[in-house]
Amino acid sequence: MKTIALLPLLITLLFSTSGKAQTYYPLPEENAYWTVVEFDYNTGQYNDVIYTVDGDTVINNLDYKIVYRLDDWPTIYDTISTLHCFMRQNVEEKKIWFIRNYLGETQEKLGYDLSVEVGDTVSLPAFHFGPYGDSLFYLESIDSIQMDFIGELAGIRKSYFFVPLLYNGINLQFIEGIKDYRSTFPNLDNFFGFDPFYQSETVCMEVSNTYWFGYEPYDNNCGFLVVGTDNPEFKNELKVFPNPASEMITIQLPEGFKKSDLLTIFNTMGGLVMQKNISTTGNSFAVNISNLNQGLYFLNINSLTTNISVKLIVKP
Repeated sequence: MKTIALLPLLITLLFSTSGKAQTYYPLPEENAYWTVVEFDYNTGQYNDVIYTVDGDTVINNLDYKIVYRLDDWPTIYDTISTLHCFMRQNVEEKKIWFIRNYLGETQEKLGYDLSVEVGDTVSLPAFHFGPYGDSLFYLESIDSIQMDFIGELAGIRKSYFFVPLLYNGINLQFIEGIKDYRSTFPNLDNFFGFDPFYQSETVCMEVSNTYWFGYEPYDNNCGFLVVGTDNPEFKNELKVFPNPASEMITIQLPEGFKKSDLLTIFNTMGGLVMQKNISTTGNSFAVNISNLNQGLYFLNINSLTTNISVKLIVKP
């Protein structure tokens, strides 16, 4: 288990470059882990899970990689591993297919087609859920990302932005060989048919213990994310209630904590959404969060010697 102290993302991800021919990069198929924050419709809360590719199999005479979903909730001290889907890649065609085992499906569906040009329409049924919309997407743009600025991976990768032709609740923002913005592997809810709150998000991707994508510090924001602190002396003593909340929260600092002048709240992209001067407050004070949209946030308080951070869930 890892603690998290989410810092602002101080870089811009997208950098336009000249249109030179680039090598196509498939998704890694071993020793790769994607940390994804998901909305759990059963509990009405947010949960972090890890997707990993581990092993291979043959289905209908085709070779597939096996994708597992790892979860530490509600066991906390143990990890549940579930067979999630099967993946087949064709590097020459720049296509990736999935068999969505978690939905009980047995036939493959196309998930990514990176051979298309901007303005083209393509059917991507692996990312079509329920009765909403259809599987048609058009490629709105192709950009390039200089990966030197994101984790430890060097080089330029293409980023593809697919928009649904009819409204079905999701866009696809795929960085070749790295991840999709929401979830690289189809994972959206099959009851509602789409993610109505747009809350699924890949926050880290690592390969062979090297962080290819994530928020600094990378080793604190990959793997299972939990409420915690950088200083074990204050572990689990920062209290925020109610949580989830919709209007007012009360924050109770640990006894003896020497706070700074500022409280900050960040969204899951590392964007600063609120800051409050707390220099004149006591160890317990109220904060109005009614202007925040529904979703997952990270509330941080820093002193000269330590940082404490807690997940905050805003509900309607």
